[in-house]
Amino acid sequence: MSKGVPTQCLSMPRAAPTGRGFCTLGLSVYEAMGKGAKGKAAMKGMAADTRVMTTRGDRLAAKLGPGMVLLAVTPGVAPFQRVLGIRQIPYRGPIFRVMPGVLGTMAPKEDLLLLPDQGVVFHGKAYRVGDLADGIAIRAEEAPTNFTAIEILLEAHAAILVQGARLEAGLPHPAASDGLKRVPLDDAIASHLAIAAAEIALEEAAAKGRPDDPLLKPIG
Repeated sequence: MSKGVPTQCLSMPRAAPTGRGFCTLGLSVYEAMGKGAKGKAAMKGMAADTRVMTTRGDRLAAKLGPGMVLLAVTPGVAPFQRVLGIRQIPYRGPIFRVMPGVLGTMAPKEDLLLLPDQGVVFHGKAYRVGDLADGIAIRAEEAPTNFTAIEILLEAHAAILVQGARLEAGLPHPAASDGLKRVPLDDAIASHLAIAAAEIALEEAAAKGRPDDPLLKPIG
């Protein structure tokens, strides 16, 4: 073990410490992953206790390592993708909570906690989760103390199954094969999230016992 090398770098092939808790593959930190909002370095990842689908069942993101095989669900990309590396990101700042069922087909199965630039995949297109926040279906909140995010790097740019939802995996280098298209907020996902938000609002109102809510009164 090299003295002074962060432990999170040891899981990265040919990794080098940046001095800020990140690891790179001969690139400046996050250079390979592109830019986030307003040209800043992209901050992608999921909570360490998120469950990720592997060929051997669900595993915690924090327990994944190079060589493990994940199920990719992107057309044109091989369905079995080996993990090339893991970025462990000590993080302070806003995170986004994706509520259960808002990404279609009952996904995610449980709340997802994601960094602002993490891509969520809907109908084959990847969207920046921070652009989708509406305060109901996808909610902004402050990361808890000692929050660590995990980014999973695959050889291909593909979606992986995370608690039933499809999330964008990270790119280890700019030449990685690109199977996903990142797009801005559009009508397709905006309309879907609006319906999900209305359903969540009704459920939460009912749970709080608000019979005076006109939306909860029986028809007729």
